[in-house]
Amino acid sequence: WFSRLKMSDGDLSAILGNPGVEVRALVLNGQAEGLMELDFRQGGACELAFLGVTSKLIGTGAGRFLMNEAIRCAWARPIKLFHLHTCTLDHPHALGFYISCGFQPVRQQIEIDDDPRHNGDFPQTAGPHVPVFS
Repeated sequence: WFSRLKMSDGDLSAILGNPGVEVRALVLNGQAEGLMELDFRQGGACELAFLGVTSKLIGTGAGRFLMNEAIRCAWARPIKLFHLHTCTLDHPHALGFYISCGFQPVRQQIEIDDDPRHNGDFPQTAGPHVPVFS
């Protein structure tokens, strides 16, 4: 989620403070171990802007729990579209997971950005399934 690292505090605060954006944390033993962000700013739609759990919870069902909560919260509003975007730096099983949750791929596009592992925004160990090119 390196896109957020590039934002100024003011820009990030404007998104997170917008009444059309809901952010929830999955807390385990007092520690945030997962999060979801639902963006309702586009009329009649909800974007699942961010969803994830820490490596500690991968494989425990926590991601599915969080996704089920995202789906419930999204469709509790009067929307006609619930969508998300994924990328190659997401978990290698992310697309399959989203499909198993009922999402359908509708488009593939190429976006080019600097690898956040090169400038130190992400550790070199992030996205181990994606090669780091020098």
